[in-house]
Amino acid sequence: MNNPIKKDGDMMIALDSGIENQAYSFEDIENILKRLNFEVGGNWEYDHAYFDCLLNNDEHEYAFLRIPVSTEIGIIGEKNAHVRVGKPFVLVHRYEDGIDHDSISGNIQASFNQFSAPEDSDAEVDQNYIQKAQDLLIKVEHALLQ
Repeated sequence: MNNPIKKDGDMMIALDSGIENQAYSFEDIENILKRLNFEVGGNWEYDHAYFDCLLNNDEHEYAFLRIPVSTEIGIIGEKNAHVRVGKPFVLVHRYEDGIDHDSISGNIQASFNQFSAPEDSDAEVDQNYIQKAQDLLIKVEHALLQ
């Protein structure tokens, strides 16, 4: 069973996957994941990054499947960078009432850089998000482990 993790008001559910601990060139993994609608999240650093795929975004909350990577050779943004995949997880953030959600929903990177306070920091992660993430993760595994 996946255990929920709370951090800064967000709920995260770690997911087991065969891609965890696999190594790739950053360029290769980025090209493959882009075909599956992942984007590099706006909070990347030179030694790590997150590939995010939107599962849900409505007026109350957003949910992503997030795949973390950390560099082993080079730095993120360099052509020769190589990364190792961390444990994928579902990230859910509930919006606070009264926040202009349109300003957040238009840009994935902005949604990670400009968090509003969570409406319900004890909210559970919807099982539909977990199922969507697991289904998507199977596609990711097929694409990366072939």
